[in-house]
Amino acid sequence: MTAGDLAPSAPAGAPSHAIAAPPYATPAFLTPHAFEKTFTVSAPREAVWAWLEDPDTFVKGQVWPFRVEFVSADPGVPPGFHVGGLNIHHGPLMSFTGILTEIREGEYRDLQYLYGSYVGSLRWIRPTRLEFWVEDAEAGGTRVRLRVGSDVRPGLASLWTRAQELFWARFPRWMARSLRCRVTG
Repeated sequence: MTAGDLAPSAPAGAPSHAIAAPPYATPAFLTPHAFEKTFTVSAPREAVWAWLEDPDTFVKGQVWPFRVEFVSADPGVPPGFHVGGLNIHHGPLMSFTGILTEIREGEYRDLQYLYGSYVGSLRWIRPTRLEFWVEDAEAGGTRVRLRVGSDVRPGLASLWTRAQELFWARFPRWMARSLRCRVTG
């Protein structure tokens, strides 16, 4: 690895280029599912990106008994948001284990979930990917788009969509409130 391989925000020793998660094909008994949400927050893009890239945003914001953890495959690189960084979001009836495969500083992050991630049962819902995009909004502030990819049992697709709508409904308010608190101290 050369110095040119590192992004300015990447921890020393952490690659900033894209990597691939192990290949994974949707099983025949499941169907691909995507949930997307786009919203605008009244904060500068840099502040929104910094909030999304701060592990504490997700670690300290969890409601018991759920938990988010970050680990690094390289003992010389601290856990967090960097290409190759490992992440798990777990709790009752769910385990989302993933690897950060691409980060474009200030604009895009791709967390690909690994085989074995599930909701309810491995035979019901398998999350496959969580992506975030940020961009300047035309009317000011920052537009955030998120996309959750999953493989879902066909009969559970509408229920999974509704669960995603409920889960992500608070995300824009949580982000805006957290960013206001950071500004006002």
